[in-house]
Amino acid sequence: MKITILLSTYNGEKYIVEQLDSILNQTYDDWILLIRDDYSQDNTENIIDTYVKKHPDKIKKLNSSENFGVVKSFEELLKTCSSEYISFCDQDDIWIPTKLEESMKKMVELEKKHPEKPIAIFSDLAVVDENLNVIHPSFWEYSKIDPKRIKTFEDLCVRVVATGCTLLINKKAKEISLPFIKEVRMHDSWVLLNVLKYNGIIDYLNHATVLYRQHENNVVGAQNKDSISSKICNIGRIIEENKKQWEMIHKLGFSSKLRYVFFKIKYHLGNLF
Repeated sequence: MKITILLSTYNGEKYIVEQLDSILNQTYDDWILLIRDDYSQDNTENIIDTYVKKHPDKIKKLNSSENFGVVKSFEELLKTCSSEYISFCDQDDIWIPTKLEESMKKMVELEKKHPEKPIAIFSDLAVVDENLNVIHPSFWEYSKIDPKRIKTFEDLCVRVVATGCTLLINKKAKEISLPFIKEVRMHDSWVLLNVLKYNGIIDYLNHATVLYRQHENNVVGAQNKDSISSKICNIGRIIEENKKQWEMIHKLGFSSKLRYVFFKIKYHLGNLF
């Protein structure tokens, strides 16, 4: 059962070799890596070309000549692939060798129970610094996330718990997620919201399958949300993120802003107890 791994890169020369090597070292071998470089200005594309030449049966590059941004770049990758299963990948992390094997085992179990449904599987991550020193063994604990509390479309609207670089989805999840609307904030949250909107299944592995590297150029990084001072310092960003989140979920059919605020308050109150 072939998996297409989707990787969008941009100025990732510093870490991409370690990520590519970790994919090549997966215990599950039935995969293809499809890469779209988003018009990098460093040596990223040359590194990719080297790996494509060295592993032509495993690594493919999607031709591109302009900068789309991460969301549209992943949309182009999704449109291109035709595999039954799709996994998302970031350029600066490291996959634990059994990541695909464990995720695929979970997928097979769920598809037996829920045939014809869109399915998404995610996992925890270990948070590491740029030199791979462990900051925290659990991204969920570090970021105050409880994946068990995300059961409905409304829950997911107020807090996206799944990190894209851990996701494995089936073809049905891909099909209901395309095309992206212009309000999409990140490809992973858009896919997950559509899975629940169409009565699909989201489940998870209760352990880390990825070393989630934190460095100054992260587009989206881990945050310790337990700190009041951190929340105060980031109040402007939090307000802007919530505004953009509302614009996206409103397009998906979440019609009441008051309900959105209610679920946000309910979620955060739950974190206090």
